[in-house]
Amino acid sequence: MRPVSRREALRALAGLMLAWPGVGAVAPSPPAALSIPALGLRDAPVVLLPIVNGAWDESRLGAREVGLLQTTGRWPGDALAMVLAAHVTLEGGAHGPFYGLAALPVGARVILQTRSGQVWRYRTVSHQLLQPSDVKAIYRRDGRRLFLLTCATWSQSKQAYVRRLLVEARLDTRPAEQSRLILALSGI
Repeated sequence: MRPVSRREALRALAGLMLAWPGVGAVAPSPPAALSIPALGLRDAPVVLLPIVNGAWDESRLGAREVGLLQTTGRWPGDALAMVLAAHVTLEGGAHGPFYGLAALPVGARVILQTRSGQVWRYRTVSHQLLQPSDVKAIYRRDGRRLFLLTCATWSQSKQAYVRRLLVEARLDTRPAEQSRLILALSGI
């Protein structure tokens, strides 16, 4: 094993500092906006979806809003993965924020931004269809994960969506621009 230079060590540390707040660090604020360039979704407002009468209150979701499910992670590096939900279609058949999510390719970029301007970048890694009752699937003890959740599989006979689409994305641990900034500020 070869020795690691000071520069390499600090570069690796800079990447880790960006991905995970340290002990005593102030936790990042929850996301305020979501962008998925491949879907044409830009700066969709993120609202908290609390649980009301045993279910997430979807009444806060409209034509542009994306909901952060209250009992899931609140930011990258939290104990649980974050779950963002949005409509695929709206009343009258208009497209919702997550229209086209089923066709989102693996490797697509997902970008979250906080009110303070902090940016978190993700890449999609998988898609899966779930039963609406399969709530356990969204609870993962991995704050590097982000799940995007929407309705799927329209049933003409039931006049309702009968499945849920869950797209998994992972925190991009290569925030090159941010690492370069930290290195520049540290004088390396």
